[in-house]
Amino acid sequence: MRKLIITAVVIATLGLAGCSNSDSDGESSDKPIKVGALLDLTGPGKTLGIASKAALEAGVIDAKADGVTVELTVVDTGSVPATALSEMQSLFGKGIHAFVGPQSSSEAREILPAAQEAGAIIVSQGSTASSLAFDNDALFRMLPTDVVEGKAAADLITSGVKTYAVVAHRDDAGNNGLAKTVTGDVTANGGIVIPGPSYAPDATNFGPIAALIGATIDGARAEAKAAGGETRVVLYLAGFDEVASIATEAAKLKAFDGIPWFGGDGSAQSAALIANASTDAFLVEQAAGYDSPLPTLGRDKKPPSDALNAALNPYDKIDDPLPLGAYDALMLIIEAQQSAGTTAIGPKLWSAFATAAETYTGVTGATVLNSAGDRASGEFGYWGVCVAEAGFEWHMNGTWVPPKASATLGTIEYWGCGKDSVSK
Repeated sequence: MRKLIITAVVIATLGLAGCSNSDSDGESSDKPIKVGALLDLTGPGKTLGIASKAALEAGVIDAKADGVTVELTVVDTGSVPATALSEMQSLFGKGIHAFVGPQSSSEAREILPAAQEAGAIIVSQGSTASSLAFDNDALFRMLPTDVVEGKAAADLITSGVKTYAVVAHRDDAGNNGLAKTVTGDVTANGGIVIPGPSYAPDATNFGPIAALIGATIDGARAEAKAAGGETRVVLYLAGFDEVASIATEAAKLKAFDGIPWFGGDGSAQSAALIANASTDAFLVEQAAGYDSPLPTLGRDKKPPSDALNAALNPYDKIDDPLPLGAYDALMLIIEAQQSAGTTAIGPKLWSAFATAAETYTGVTGATVLNSAGDRASGEFGYWGVCVAEAGFEWHMNGTWVPPKASATLGTIEYWGCGKDSVSK
């Protein structure tokens, strides 16, 4: 796999509000803050990885404007867990123990023991697996876990008539977690789940995978027909950019005709999914747009800086909470290292990060974390593929607000492709 390393160095004097000219360990405050970024720039998560890299580079510029020296080293993991581990360990040797990323839960699970042992901190903008929610560890996450996202997906899937949901997914920690959560919540909402196939993270031939999903859909149709009454059959497919290849193969198969698709955060707003006109037409005309939940930006969000606007506009990501989460992660790491000391590691650094997050409000809104260091909750938007003037685009088709303590369903407002005011 091609390895890409980009180093951005900003030399300035430390000057954020509340900081003196020496940190808590007595170190000189003009000492650089070293941050590594474990991003997928060439693999199935490259849509997010490339945008996250741009957001982090904007963060370096904004840090310089505030008088902070930041040394940012970006490495390409390709979403391969073993690569993420080896790259992180290599950066340990360069004195880097604070990381933004990795993006996927599989990578986070792979590197967490080594990060814990080294006293490093890893702040993911994309991992959602609830199986990684541990107290007092090295992993912090800028998103709610699959427990929240899966509920948002299941509530939309089961709205309306009785639903038979085929659940298929990429076989990795994050998407396994989503599939499990969606399965439980669809069932709790009165729907019927038909387990579909999973596929290996390194899969490259998606024709057989599409065929297996199609066969499962045919079985679900037969089961729904035998049950009688008014029913519908849908597909929930959780994956990354490779979902575009599955959709291309599915468009050739009659089994998928008229089957609405739903997905997860890993493929929502994927550039790959709007890159092929014939596949896009299938997603709009047959798959009902492939609505997928993404956390919305907090209503208290801060406006992005000029540097961040310029960085993300070319990717149409200025409203995407995942790369914006990478930016906020960097800002929180800076604040934590200013408080704890630029060489602080382990519990001292983790505690400083958690303390900084308690009062921080950034471009994603207030960063309220739970005891496991994950974003506690939040509202979601449903993003789907819609027809646009120049082809197809991702469009926010609705919103979901978490249920109150006494309620079982969240509150959904759904308008589809027709509400142009939120179109990107």
